[in-house]
Amino acid sequence: MPTTFEPADAGRDRAVLTELNVAYLDWLDASIQQTFGLDLPALLNQPIVEYVEATLGALCAAEPPEGVFYLVRRDGAAVGMGGVRRTTDEAAEMKRVFVRPSQRGTGLGADIVRRLVSDARSFGYTSMRLDSGPFMTAAHRLYEAEGFRDRPIYAGAEVPSELHHDWRFMELDLRSP
Repeated sequence: MPTTFEPADAGRDRAVLTELNVAYLDWLDASIQQTFGLDLPALLNQPIVEYVEATLGALCAAEPPEGVFYLVRRDGAAVGMGGVRRTTDEAAEMKRVFVRPSQRGTGLGADIVRRLVSDARSFGYTSMRLDSGPFMTAAHRLYEAEGFRDRPIYAGAEVPSELHHDWRFMELDLRSP
């Protein structure tokens, strides 16, 4: 089953990008409600679909070496997504890693993370950061296995302030293999 990483275009790929981002944020909303009793649309001050529509262009706007956002396909079908964005001259941030439920457990998440780390290195960044909810335990195991370590919140993290106290912020030093 060949896997491809295609740089996403917010115009051309709008429908599938919207679908994947809404699926990701709906899952995030349900998890935040269960864990914190908070509502993600209320934290964002808008419905999830409107948030996705408002941010999709910016999510896909960066080009290497600033960043990149991928649609991940297997046998032509969009099965995941993820991206790298610049936060400082030295640091990149991993964004919106998502794998469709039907593809979980296949190693696709690890493939996406490794590709994004490799891209960040090739773009010249010296560190890669990410944020992750406390309920994302499978992702935590993957990030730790790839060498990410806990760190304090960093400038540019998009997590609503109401979640900072229990959210996990991590970083990988890209200067060592």
